[in-house]
Amino acid sequence: MCDTLILHDTSGKPLVFGKNSDRHPEEPQTMVYCAPRHPGSAIIRESVDYSDKGYAFLLSKPSWMAGGEMGINSQGLAIGNEAVFSRFKADESGVLGMDILRAALSACASANEAVDFITSFVEKHAQGGNGAYKGKLVYSNSFLATDHEEAYVIETAGNRWAWRKAMVADAISNTYCIEDDYKRLDNQTRKEIAPVNERAACSDESDPGRKGARNSWKRHVEDRKYLLFTKGEQRRSASLAGLMRAAALASGAGLSAPAQSSSEAALASLVAILRSHENGAKPGALFGGMKNLCMHSGIYPKSATTSSMAVEYLPGGAIVWYTGASYPCLSLYKPAILWGSRFYSIWKSLADEARAEVGYSYWQSRANWAKRPGVRSLSSQEAFVQSRDEAQKSIIAIARQAFDALSKEKAPPERVLSVYAGEVSAIVGEWEDRWAE
Repeated sequence: MCDTLILHDTSGKPLVFGKNSDRHPEEPQTMVYCAPRHPGSAIIRESVDYSDKGYAFLLSKPSWMAGGEMGINSQGLAIGNEAVFSRFKADESGVLGMDILRAALSACASANEAVDFITSFVEKHAQGGNGAYKGKLVYSNSFLATDHEEAYVIETAGNRWAWRKAMVADAISNTYCIEDDYKRLDNQTRKEIAPVNERAACSDESDPGRKGARNSWKRHVEDRKYLLFTKGEQRRSASLAGLMRAAALASGAGLSAPAQSSSEAALASLVAILRSHENGAKPGALFGGMKNLCMHSGIYPKSATTSSMAVEYLPGGAIVWYTGASYPCLSLYKPAILWGSRFYSIWKSLADEARAEVGYSYWQSRANWAKRPGVRSLSSQEAFVQSRDEAQKSIIAIARQAFDALSKEKAPPERVLSVYAGEVSAIVGEWEDRWAE
């Protein structure tokens, strides 16, 4: 189970985006770099292809699949996906939502293009497949796609779909959230819940030529029995509450605050939400907390936050923050910079897929540490939280300096950033060593 969040600035443009990926606690996941390619036809599997535009992207990738849980491409398009469960069943032999996400990152330059790509894809190709690392879980997908200018919520149910623009503070989880506020629907569902005057050739569901009452997409497609297990509605409510508090704080700070200081405050709020355990069982409990944004596994259910990522949009680029490890409450977010359509690491080198084992090895080492007695309850201890937050604050300051340096220095970016990367690596290493004792 997962959660994806977005917060816009006071001008209505995306400010920060984030996602927690909740999967089997033994499933490694790491951030990989997918280099630019020559545009052309790409194959997901036999009889399923698409037009790959060749955009480079970062992808948070579970070890056993080609696709990813979340990512951002060189054009600034970021996407996260969620498992959702519909009465219009997904296909057991269909395409994984993570593969659709990867394809969209490689093929789309904007969030608007991602809407068209994803909706067209699910109409043409069956989605589903077994998305579980162990056992079996077949589902449809929802997506939150954003770029520097706008963000969209896209929900699917088999080959059906709906989308709307994201709200100022918005979140998706393992529950449908589009009600009668959809902007567009697939043709079949449109006839069923948003009757139209065919002669009017309505371009969207809000056009005055539409006839009939607008009914809820969520009520029409959702299989609600799964919500007893996923707790998606509770986690989405917790996300929205945290985001609204963050929006209020940003507004209270003044509309004339510099963009960078606004994004720094928003990033701190977003990370705090992704690390939170305010909605259910505390870390270390015998039974896992499916209501928590930062999910810890227990005897039941076998689900945990195995990776976390945030994107902070800044003028001219973005800073990508990722844990590379399970349990964001026990991890530091490490930075990579998107600048001039290129990615630069401000920690360890970004590993391409051929060298992904380096990232999976780091993930496993942190997972082994988290299994030690008492470790998963560290985030309830004041000394640990204080040291984590101080280290994170230092890393954020260094990443800010590195981002600013790219716009001012004339030397090659790799040379400019090497010193900053060394500083971040030292902070991460010292902090992890301190709590590994």
